[in-house]
Amino acid sequence: MRSIATEVGVTSTTMLRLARQLGYDGYDDFRASFQNELVRGVFGTRADALHQDQNATDSDLAATPETLTERILLAAETNIRHTRATLRQEEFDTAANLIGNAPNVYLVGSGSLFWLASMMKNTGNLMLSNLRLVGAEYSVAAEAMGSLSENDVVVGFGMNPTATRTIDAMTFSRKRDARLIAITDRPSSPVAERADCVLFSDNFSPHYYPSAVPLMVIVEALLATIVANGDGTELQRIKTFEATRRNSGRYIEY
Repeated sequence: MRSIATEVGVTSTTMLRLARQLGYDGYDDFRASFQNELVRGVFGTRADALHQDQNATDSDLAATPETLTERILLAAETNIRHTRATLRQEEFDTAANLIGNAPNVYLVGSGSLFWLASMMKNTGNLMLSNLRLVGAEYSVAAEAMGSLSENDVVVGFGMNPTATRTIDAMTFSRKRDARLIAITDRPSSPVAERADCVLFSDNFSPHYYPSAVPLMVIVEALLATIVANGDGTELQRIKTFEATRRNSGRYIEY
């Protein structure tokens, strides 16, 4: 605390007052919050914690009686409850309106979140014809959005650590004055910068990688809102798609 205070030209007391003003009991708690945030983003550290849990002693297990699977499931439940408490239906309505009225909606997810963009494309296609998945074959996402205009919407998926490909795509989209929707893990995410709508949730998990479960729930809620708020066209498309799939004989219902 003293070294940082000296570095920024204030007294140690000022640093302590800052920590308490932000709601911490003391400077150590203030510092610990940053340390925890750094640890959460380090896959090796998280994996090592899993390994230590597996080799815990009986006394350790008595202090934490839940199994690893139970703790992962509990973390997912907690994340979803956090989403429910922080996001409002009005925000989903805004995003749904943007997507429903845009001629083109580009979905940009990179790395471990490409599957989530793909899921939104595949399930959204049942009711919408304007979804465009920016494929993984494009190392520079902007290459797939060359005709992007101010009437289009770009949905960016990102969580810490965020792929620069997605960030660059959102930057490109801002320069084209497109409408932006961010689905991410925090409102301060670089994917969310100057976005028209930010849908976010905490994604902490004992797993060595952050949980994508709450982001998937956000996508499901968003697509459901589009159907609920639609003019009936979306519903008719779903019924037509369902009939086509049933008649194809390619799927077994059970």
